Amino acid sequence: MSDYSINNKIKATSAEKSLPLTVCMGWGVGSLGMAIMYALVSTFALSFMVNHLSIAAGFAGLLIGLTKIYDGFTDPLMGIISDKTHTRIGRRRPYLLLGAILLSLSMFLMFNVPDSIAKNSPAIYMCFVLLLYATGYTVFNVPYLAMTAEMTNGYHERARLMSFRVYGIAAAGFIGLAVGPMLMDRFGGGREGFEIMALVMAITVLTSSVLCFHFTKNAPFKNHVASTRYTVKDQIRLAIENTPFLWLMLSKLFGLLGSALSAPAKAFFFPLVLGASLTSFGYYWIAFYAAMMVSQPFWLQQAKRFSKRDIFIFGLLLTVVVNLTWLLASPEEPYLITLIRGAALGFLGGGTLLMGQSMLPDTMEYDFRTTGLRREGIYAGFYTTIEKFAYAIGPAITGAALATMGYISSNDGIQTEQPESAILAIYICAAGLPSLTGILGALCLTRYNLTEKILRNIK
Repeated sequence: MSDYSINNKIKATSAEKSLPLTVCMGWGVGSLGMAIMYALVSTFALSFMVNHLSIAAGFAGLLIGLTKIYDGFTDPLMGIISDKTHTRIGRRRPYLLLGAILLSLSMFLMFNVPDSIAKNSPAIYMCFVLLLYATGYTVFNVPYLAMTAEMTNGYHERARLMSFRVYGIAAAGFIGLAVGPMLMDRFGGGREGFEIMALVMAITVLTSSVLCFHFTKNAPFKNHVASTRYTVKDQIRLAIENTPFLWLMLSKLFGLLGSALSAPAKAFFFPLVLGASLTSFGYYWIAFYAAMMVSQPFWLQQAKRFSKRDIFIFGLLLTVVVNLTWLLASPEEPYLITLIRGAALGFLGGGTLLMGQSMLPDTMEYDFRTTGLRREGIYAGFYTTIEKFAYAIGPAITGAALATMGYISSNDGIQTEQPESAILAIYICAAGLPSLTGILGALCLTRYNLTEKILRNIK
């Protein structure tokens, strides 16, 4: 493609137009179902397998890790498929429906394990369900994320659009990690509690995904279907050559790894270190996600004053400071301190999530402006691959740490008295390692240099 044609396309789309509110809200609600699944699986899958199915902690973590690796390999493939799809309802939207069906089914099956299977072959069953979940997540999430760069070419409008995704994720936190544990407590806290919770969440996941499909039908997509075939080698080359994307992905890898370590660790930390109930665990997440929601106007305003990169770095480093305070937590600590800690992490997380999410379509736009090709699916596929890779390593490390340091598994959900070494492992995975990964993520971001001015000046 000639430079002339590339420049003409850029000039024709350079005006930053606001997306209709219904489109933004409709797209944002799609993150609700994904984030519910993501939060519940990340937080409870490991502890459910260890404490309710008698699967050893190390093996359970390895099982989650292996299924995530499978998921990572399918993400770039899904990106290519959606890039080359052409239907009357769009190139991405058909996959929202298919992914919704697979995800809601996997949500129900994951925590509804038949008694005969729970006694004889729980690991095989959980492997199958985790693979089903991984497939559904890929089918939905890769096309879903690729939609952002096609819906608007505005630098600040992308941040506005992504704020609706953050609202969706925060609402999912309320539903999944606040209402979910309360439902479990209400129905006994054992496997029956998990079963009722899973049914309610499966219906919620399906409903939100269908709503996303419906309300994005009038979105102003730029359907430039790429005609080039990309091998895995080509995709890796594209990612490396797009240096802003490369450094963003490295920073996201470390940031997500911190979350992947701390989320499952907190399911052990609250009952064993703080002596808190599932309902109290839910109150923590209410504080976390309420703060994330109310933080969005603040962070959007800051994005107009400072670079997205600098805000991202600032948020990561402050998060490290707050995370380190978990090392001081104990059963004697007033629970109000825990709630304040959760609110602080939620407020900061709202900023880092918004900046990271809005920087992704910026790097896609950078690719378009330098090549003239729309390859959002490939980049979305790489992004979700990084996400899956982090969530493959995180639970595996947490499970291995618990197993190595003497954690005692159970099959009845009753908390067994744990040795001090196991408690130390929980502290390390909940606070120490996430702080280290946050610092590494901030260091990677210092190499990211894509700004609004640079994007506009590309000819």
